[in-house]
Amino acid sequence: MGSAASHHLSAEELSDIQGETGFSLARLDYLYGHYQALDRDPEDRVLRSELLRVPPVAWHPLAERLVDAMLHPSLGFRHFVRGLAHFQRGEPLDRKLASVLRLFDEDGDGLLSADQCHALLVRLPATRRELRTMRYRLNQILAEKDKLDAEDFGHITRGLDLEQSLSLRFH
Repeated sequence: MGSAASHHLSAEELSDIQGETGFSLARLDYLYGHYQALDRDPEDRVLRSELLRVPPVAWHPLAERLVDAMLHPSLGFRHFVRGLAHFQRGEPLDRKLASVLRLFDEDGDGLLSADQCHALLVRLPATRRELRTMRYRLNQILAEKDKLDAEDFGHITRGLDLEQSLSLRFH
């Protein structure tokens, strides 16, 4: 008896998706089961509200932005897992931070404005003290330039344990 994903996807497709995303076959099966169970609109598109209910997405601190920037509108299972792959455990922190930047980069220039940075900082899992420290660092950088890149963001968040808190959780 095989997995749900292996019943609906060819071995080649599963292998390709695994190679693209780094998810194990067990994780792909788990995600496939959840994805297939999601409600869809009359055009067979997965509803945004349903994507927010998938456990690893729902438990992510930036779930709404993740869905809006990378998962919705859904273009199928492969698109879904590609979006999630940016935040899996083992993904290097600099790549996660770059992905977080893309979630808040509304104009697609690879940079964040002061307002975008502030919106991001308040959504990060941080204590009040950590948030004050990040705001202080942000204001130091903003005194010298108008927009921030991934390196600046890494400096602002230095010392925070974002490696784990930005990772998808599977229970």
